[in-house]
Amino acid sequence: MRLKPIGGVASSASSLWEKLLIGAGVTFFAVQAAHTWTDRNRWPLCSYNMFNRCLPERFAQPRVTLYDEFRSYPMLPVYGLLPLEFFRVVAICGAVYLGDDDDLKDQFTASVLKGLNDAPWQAFDEVKASYRAESPRGFTGMDVFETWIDLADYDPRAGGPLHDTKLLYSCRLPKDTA
Repeated sequence: MRLKPIGGVASSASSLWEKLLIGAGVTFFAVQAAHTWTDRNRWPLCSYNMFNRCLPERFAQPRVTLYDEFRSYPMLPVYGLLPLEFFRVVAICGAVYLGDDDDLKDQFTASVLKGLNDAPWQAFDEVKASYRAESPRGFTGMDVFETWIDLADYDPRAGGPLHDTKLLYSCRLPKDTA
C-alpha cells in the first residue's frame, strides 16, 4: 500500500529517486554484462566467466621445490605458498618470478618462506592449505620452475607428467635466519 503524500513535492521527489535507482541498476547491469562479454575484471566489477577459458594443448605452469633441513618437496604447485585463492597465487608468482627485478624476487621469497614457517593456514574454499615442513626449523629454501603441461598426457590427480622444466629462481636462507 502506497501512502499518498500531502502536496506534490514529496511525490515528485520519490518519483525522481525511483528513476535514479532504476537508472543506476540498469547502468550497473549493462556495465556488468559488458565485463562478462569482454572477459574483463576491474574491481568492483568482474566477469562471471573468469573460470571459463579454453586452454591450449600445451601451456606453462609455475611449480616450486621447497627445502627443509631433512628433505626436499619437489615440483609442488604454487597454490600453497600464499593464503589467497589458488588462481591469484599463480598470477602473483608469474608476475614476480617472470620479471627482471631480482630484489623483488629475493624479498618475495623470504616473505613467502617466513609466512609458511611462522603462520601456516588451513584450506578454505578456493584457498589451498599452506605447505608444512617436517623440520622444526621450517623451510630453508625454495626453487621456482616453469614447467609445461601437455593436455594430451597430463593427469591432474598424479600432477604430471611435466615437460620442459626450466629453473627460474633459486633461494636458500642463511642458517641463522630460517
